[in-house]
Amino acid sequence: MSCAACCVSGEPGRRLSRISFDPDAPTQVCLVADGLAMDAGCWYVVATGDGERVGRAASFSVPVLPVCADRAVGTVVRAATDGERDRAGQLAIISRDAMTYCRVRATELGLAMRPVSAVLPLERDVLLMTFAAEERVDFRELLRDLGRRTRRRVELRQIGVRDQAKTAGGWGPCGRTLCCATFMARFNSVTIRMAKAQNLSLSPSRISGMCGRLMCCLAHEATDFAPRPRRDPAP
Repeated sequence: MSCAACCVSGEPGRRLSRISFDPDAPTQVCLVADGLAMDAGCWYVVATGDGERVGRAASFSVPVLPVCADRAVGTVVRAATDGERDRAGQLAIISRDAMTYCRVRATELGLAMRPVSAVLPLERDVLLMTFAAEERVDFRELLRDLGRRTRRRVELRQIGVRDQAKTAGGWGPCGRTLCCATFMARFNSVTIRMAKAQNLSLSPSRISGMCGRLMCCLAHEATDFAPRPRRDPAP
């Protein structure tokens, strides 16, 4: 099956594609190297800021919009060899084990943090882990334990709860996939006044997203539903 359906030209000479690095996580937008032919369902090597990763071109996915080029995680550089696919599979097993261990050990240490992702690049002997937390976390002991567990250098990176929802993905109350996990290039400021202007319920459970913050779509629709100017009654 051709990958033309999941690629789009945001600018002349630039192509984008959605790549799946983890079947349990949302697809990621990536640039496509010039002259590289892609087919949906095939495996490719993606050069990212953290190193090379192996991912699969999405067969069926949310269309890629030109604005998504601003959130591209890397560039698809070549088709993955059998050896690279095998190594990626082995690294994925280590990453999943590290995630499980991190959750258990963080609970034992009483750390208020939620592990989100673990990545082992192909050519780097380092484990990159992200976690969500409301406040700063002293994870030094956890970092040492993870290093002994994986026998690798470990980097722990803290992200916000909105970034956690973007990474994990999911569905909103509208029945569609989360805006932050599909087309949003950055998070916009959302206020309760936007909900009031649209005459929505102010109950937190009705206007909050998976991250526990106000839903991003309130900002998307704020312009269309701006409050009308008040007219004074005729004398």
